[in-house]
Amino acid sequence: MVLPDPAGKALRSESELTPGFEFTPWRLSVSAETQAQKLRCCGIDPAIWGDIVDPGIYATLTIKIVNREGFSINGSVHMIQTYKVHSPVRLGEEVEMRGRITGIEPAPRGSLFMAQYELLKGDGSVAMELGRVSVRTDPNAERTGPSSGGNASQDNPDAPFMDLPVIGQKQMTPDGVANFSDENINRIHDDPEIARQFGYRAPIAAGIMGSHIMMEPLVREGGGPPKQLEMEVRFRRPMFWDELLAIHGQHTGDRLSRIALIKPEGKVACWGAVQSVSY
Repeated sequence: MVLPDPAGKALRSESELTPGFEFTPWRLSVSAETQAQKLRCCGIDPAIWGDIVDPGIYATLTIKIVNREGFSINGSVHMIQTYKVHSPVRLGEEVEMRGRITGIEPAPRGSLFMAQYELLKGDGSVAMELGRVSVRTDPNAERTGPSSGGNASQDNPDAPFMDLPVIGQKQMTPDGVANFSDENINRIHDDPEIARQFGYRAPIAAGIMGSHIMMEPLVREGGGPPKQLEMEVRFRRPMFWDELLAIHGQHTGDRLSRIALIKPEGKVACWGAVQSVSY
């Protein structure tokens, strides 16, 4: 199996990516070193996860599996990520990732790709289900932020995540953002010129960095990694590699139910809705 070169050149035509396309099953494991490197780029102490894999690591691999098939992911922008953790996966434990394209739709900034993935353990049980929605960006498309769609919370998906209590902050750094995407397969994360070509003032953080950052308070408040988790993450605006992000959170009972990362100008960069969590 061949990969596109680091400049993003595709070896297979994107026309092959159609609804129903199934990715080649991928047997893989996550090492402690890999997880530590990714989390440190996000300003997170990897020790909080112990010997359990942060589900965000697998969300990153759902991107790489596209590249692994020979398709470019240069300019691809993550929009929505869902997690349904049925049982934790340990560092070094081999699982099989299976995935398929479930839909493709036109979007203002390119094409909207929807995909679903499963992680299977050695005994055949499903450890985790992941959903991903991304935009395959057209460099010539108009660059606009997400529309508010109105003032009511039912019209504006950001409304329930505004004005939550502040629970922390994270400083994004050029080194952290560039090193998080260390394979150089999507240059909008590490090359200022390519970022400008796609309409951004500077390189933008991989959306999954926001997912890792929002999972951190869930782990700390629970006293360790969740055993089960159902969570939806939406990436609403770019997180530039030099921004200071405020972390906001709201509790329902004794657990975090809403988490948001807020940009310096007060707009939502990304948010996470926790449907259920157990420890």
